[in-house]
Amino acid sequence: MSVRLGLDKIKIKRRQAIDANKKADELNKVPQCAVSVCEILSYAVLPFLFMMAGAMPSAALFILPIILCMLFLLYRRFGLYLPVSCIVGYGAAALALNYDILTVIYAVTLFFAFCGLVLSAQMQSYLACAATAAVLAIVGAMSGVAIVRLAEDKPISDIAADYVMSEYNDPVIGFFARDYYEAVNLPEGETKLHKGDDGYMLAAASKLADWAGDEFGLYVWYYCIHYGAVFAAAAFFVANAISRRTASPRDVGSDEQELKLSTRALGGVRQPITSASEMKMPRAYLWTCVLPAAITAIATEFVGGYDALTSTVMHMFVTLPSAFTFFALMSFFASLFRGRARVAAYAVLFLLGISMVLFPIVLFIGSIVGICDCILNLRFWTRYIMED
Repeated sequence: MSVRLGLDKIKIKRRQAIDANKKADELNKVPQCAVSVCEILSYAVLPFLFMMAGAMPSAALFILPIILCMLFLLYRRFGLYLPVSCIVGYGAAALALNYDILTVIYAVTLFFAFCGLVLSAQMQSYLACAATAAVLAIVGAMSGVAIVRLAEDKPISDIAADYVMSEYNDPVIGFFARDYYEAVNLPEGETKLHKGDDGYMLAAASKLADWAGDEFGLYVWYYCIHYGAVFAAAAFFVANAISRRTASPRDVGSDEQELKLSTRALGGVRQPITSASEMKMPRAYLWTCVLPAAITAIATEFVGGYDALTSTVMHMFVTLPSAFTFFALMSFFASLFRGRARVAAYAVLFLLGISMVLFPIVLFIGSIVGICDCILNLRFWTRYIMED
């Protein structure tokens, strides 16, 4: 009896597999809309972004979110292999032609962050999607730093200081060195040089190197968490918008009607997809993340000597998730407008998102509003006022 039952289960699974293959073949034959010319032209931008990142790694940090978004677009259009090849090609070419420790970190981070985006697109819960994308991006950043630490065989503080001293002729590092040197207060007996004096750049680079050694020696994991999570969040919202506006025969739950209204896409995702305006943190987030992190911060403050740990814990469990909630809340407010006002609202939302990626103070202010949204449910009260 048990043998017959097992055979029946095998036959059922085979029939299901055959039916799934037939449905996939039928969906692949459905004609879809043509890809826009603007999107095709945008593909030409990606190689230049990679070349910029490889030629000037000190400035590449600002273009990594754009590259990550473009990689997901490539995945959605052409499948998994092309964007992975782009990442591998970027890392190999950049390290062979212009070796830099930052390129190692960027390449590893991009690979993990992209894998996190693709994996998150296969999940149904948007909180699980966002968490997966953020965690893998953070793991990638930490892995890149760990690889550099092992390769250089020196403490992180020495690596950061030596990098500034060896690359102070770089325009970006030179700018920060001059800016920091002009603002810093030197010890008594040490004369501050002026621009144009002999040894000015070397003195400026030396002071910046001292700061970099102290800062990254203590806060390197804080920066890995910050940039990994922020870049992943930016790419997650873009990937969510791309997935909602395209349909693929490989999507879970796709049908013929959706495919006819969409442009051709090969990389599969799970549908239905929650829009950014509908995303929010549940109130359980307040006592599962915010409260324990706050208690930990208060305890370490009393003990003393754990400033870096306190900042890292608060940033990871409070600031970043709350900022995610804030951006989703702003997306909700933008969706309330109609007509030309809606276009302007989304333009402001786009600029706000860029500001949150570039300026930590904007991210911090947004996180405060995000906590308020978790407590008060501002969406509910907004709809209540509008209905009245």
